[in-house]
Amino acid sequence: MSASPVFDQPTSPGSLAPKELREAVEEWKGGVGQIFLSSRDAITLVDLAGYILAWNPAGERIYGWKETEVIGKPFLELVKAELPRPLAQIENILRREGYWEYELKATARQGAQIIVASRWTAWRNEAGTPIGRLHLDTEVTKLKRIENQMRVVSGHLLNLRDEERRKLGRDLHDSAGQLLSMAKLNLSLAEEHLGSIHPRAAAYIEECSKLIDQALSEVRTISYLLHPPLLEELGLTGVLPWYISGFAERSRIKVSLDLPKEMGRLPKELELGLFRILQECLTNVHRHSNSSTASVSLSFANKQVRLKIEDQGKGMTATKTESGDQGRTQGVGLNGIRERVTNLGGHMQIRSGDWGTAVEVVFPSAEPTFEGL
Repeated sequence: MSASPVFDQPTSPGSLAPKELREAVEEWKGGVGQIFLSSRDAITLVDLAGYILAWNPAGERIYGWKETEVIGKPFLELVKAELPRPLAQIENILRREGYWEYELKATARQGAQIIVASRWTAWRNEAGTPIGRLHLDTEVTKLKRIENQMRVVSGHLLNLRDEERRKLGRDLHDSAGQLLSMAKLNLSLAEEHLGSIHPRAAAYIEECSKLIDQALSEVRTISYLLHPPLLEELGLTGVLPWYISGFAERSRIKVSLDLPKEMGRLPKELELGLFRILQECLTNVHRHSNSSTASVSLSFANKQVRLKIEDQGKGMTATKTESGDQGRTQGVGLNGIRERVTNLGGHMQIRSGDWGTAVEVVFPSAEPTFEGL
C-alpha cells in the first residue's frame, strides 16, 4: 500500500501509531485475501476517526472511486451517507455489541443516489481493543425501487378492497335491510287481516317475525363492520367505543379501551387503516387466543400515532408470529396487517409468549385536526 495521509495523521486517544496501523491493515488484508478482492459487496476498512484504510474492487463498482483515490478520506463524508442516528450512538452500539446494520442512503461518484444494506462490525486487535471498523455494503437500490412499486400496487389494491367494502356495506343496509323491513311490515299487516287463526299458525307468524328481526340485526352488523358510517362522521376516536362495545357483546371478551381525551381527526386513509388493523387484531384474539380479556390503546405523541392491542391468551409460536405462515388464518391476518402498515409508512412490532400477545403499530402523522377550528 502506498503512503497516505491517513497514516500520517496525529493519533487519537486509544488509536494505533501510524506504523502499527499500516501493519495492522496489511495483516488484515492478508488474512481476508481473496474474499476482499472477489466479494460482490463493498468492503471498507476505516480507522477510529472514520478515515478509509482499505477499499475493495466492489467498493469501486458500487461507489465509483478507485482505492487509490479514497485512501485517507473520511468515508461518511465521501459517500454522503445519511445515518438514522448520531454517529456517536452507533459507535456506542459497536463498542457494546460489536455489530450494527441499517439501510443507508448514499451518493456515488457521479452523484447518483443509491441505497445500501450496510453492516458495520468493530475491528479489534489481538488484545480485543477497538482500532477501527469494517463496513460491508450491499447495494439494494433496484430492490428498493421494486419494493416501492409493489407497495404502490398493494396500496391501490387495498384502496379498491376498502371501496368494495364500503359499497357492499351500503348495499346491504339500503337494499337487503329495506327488503327485510318491508317483509316484517307485510307480515304484521297479514297478521292483522287474518284475525283469529289457528294457534300453531300464529306461532309460525311470530317465529317468522323474530327471524326477520334477527336477520335485520345481522345485516346491520355486517354492514357496519364492512364500512362503519360513524368512522366518516365521528372519526376513529368516535367509532372505537361503539365498535369495541359491540365486539365485547358478541364475543364475550372483556375489552378495555384507552383513548386520548382530545385527539381530533387524523387523515382519512390513516383512520381507516387503523380501524381495519384493530378489526383484524380483535378477530385474531377471538379466534385464536382463548383469552377472556383484551386491551386497546390509542395515543398521539411526537407526531406519531400509536395503536396497541394486547390479550392475555395462550400466545403465538415463533413460526406464526415471524414467518407469516400462509396456511393459517392467523398468519394471513398478520400479513394483511403488515401490508397496511407498510403502505401507510409505519412499522409494527409483535410480542408473544405464555402471557399473551401484543401487537403495536406506529405511524407518522401531522397534528390531528379539530373540526370547526
